[in-house]
Amino acid sequence: MAGRKRALTGDAQQAAEQDERDEHFLPPRKMVHKAEKERWVKWFYRTLLALFFALVVGLLIWGAKFALK
Repeated sequence: MAGRKRALTGDAQQAAEQDERDEHFLPPRKMVHKAEKERWVKWFYRTLLALFFALVVGLLIWGAKFALK
């Protein structure tokens, strides 16, 4: 009987199953890998902001060029 596993009672069996699940627990994929959409949104807004600043600078240079004539 020393080599045989004993049958577990209800509470002991639940505890063993919980321990087994904890050992193989993996976090949700969304926590490990950011969504590709989030990356694209960030770059989209950065690009929009850069284009806005380029437009403002371009208009200022264009206005100064014709104001000095």
